[in-house]
Amino acid sequence: MEYIPAYDTTSGTARMIYLSKSNTSSKIFDALDWLAQLTTHIPNRGEQMCRYYEFYSNKSRGMRKKAGEDDAVPALMSPALTSRAMRKSWARLIQKIYHVEHLRCPRFKGTMKVIAFIEEPDLIWKIIVHLNL
Repeated sequence: MEYIPAYDTTSGTARMIYLSKSNTSSKIFDALDWLAQLTTHIPNRGEQMCRYYEFYSNKSRGMRKKAGEDDAVPALMSPALTSRAMRKSWARLIQKIYHVEHLRCPRFKGTMKVIAFIEEPDLIWKIIVHLNL
């Protein structure tokens, strides 16, 4: 598809000409109409535009649900670890990527344990100021 800007000298207005990929059809828009059509593709604030095709489309999911196959989720690979072992493997993956043993105490060289995640910005700033960082 291609948009070609054009200026109509008889009426003195700007126009956009839309050509399809195969150049078999075209449509002429006034400048404001073209902008209106273009902005319909922009999602509202906080919205996400996501299109699902093939296996994940609404039609395919509806057909699987009618056939009673909706609960069968296909898996490419069966997990080699249990769910508990998978939860522990995040530390190993971070170590593998960043080449850092972050659960190793730098002072005593012992294994540390995560006891909490602090997500409140005010509390994080209090800790940073207290540690003079």
